[in-house]
Amino acid sequence: MKRRGFFLIEALVALMLLTVALIPMAALPAATSRLYAVSAAREQAALLAVQKLDELESKEFNDLSVGSQTIDGYRIDWSVGETVGQQKEVRVSVAWNDGKSKLEITRQVSVSACHTSG
Repeated sequence: MKRRGFFLIEALVALMLLTVALIPMAALPAATSRLYAVSAAREQAALLAVQKLDELESKEFNDLSVGSQTIDGYRIDWSVGETVGQQKEVRVSVAWNDGKSKLEITRQVSVSACHTSG
């Protein structure tokens, strides 16, 4: 009779350990989905930043100027540094998630890389 009660305690302990092990596994799909969404947003921000850098690089060197725009919830700001030699530093910053997330890319743009007329 003592053996039967001992088996019941063993079963309850095993059930409790199994439950403790399965709870984190149940949260795994939600965490994976969240990480995917964050990664996709960051990838979109990087794409927008590179597109803006390419667009600025296609302008006349002396026409490069500061600006900002919003595209699909992504705020894009860019600044242009002073001319040093034949180069300017162009910095593009993309913010999303109400400014909680931000990505910044800097590129040195030279006169020869910019669009030239003539």
